[in-house]
Amino acid sequence: MDENDRTTFRTSTRLTFVFMLLMGLLAWVLVQTVLALVAGRLPADYTNIAASGVLYAVVFSVLSVVLHRKNWSSVDVTAPALGLVEKGRSAVLPWQAIHSATVRRPGPFAVLQVTVRPGAAAPPGTTLRPRIRAGQPVYTVNVGLLRPATGALRDALARHLPPVPASERDAPGR
Repeated sequence: MDENDRTTFRTSTRLTFVFMLLMGLLAWVLVQTVLALVAGRLPADYTNIAASGVLYAVVFSVLSVVLHRKNWSSVDVTAPALGLVEKGRSAVLPWQAIHSATVRRPGPFAVLQVTVRPGAAAPPGTTLRPRIRAGQPVYTVNVGLLRPATGALRDALARHLPPVPASERDAPGR
């Protein structure tokens, strides 16, 4: 593998803004509906409610993008290691220590789950803490809003992951 073979996947500002805008509008409609049901009457001025909803969603989206930018996810695929960043915490895992890396869920809710091989030591200085699933450490990173898209991430992971030995692939319970 070439040492210069490097692909960095970063969160898209545009996609994050649009996603937060849609979530803000959805929240505004939900809150207005609940308030109308609690009050027992329909709102009198739909134009005012729509304008205030759009204003709320835009302000919410801009503040979310500006205030939470340092906490965005990224994945760095290089020849020697896989770099993961989630919520300002990072981990660099050598390819030999990785058992599997799978992108789960579609769209903006996609996550990358990286399972570490049994017995492989976590690199020193790791601040991204793994979850333990089935006795193995698993690193989870949100990748739904990363660019290039998750298809390119799958391709990059397939290029760098070591092949799974036949004994592990054919083991019962897998």
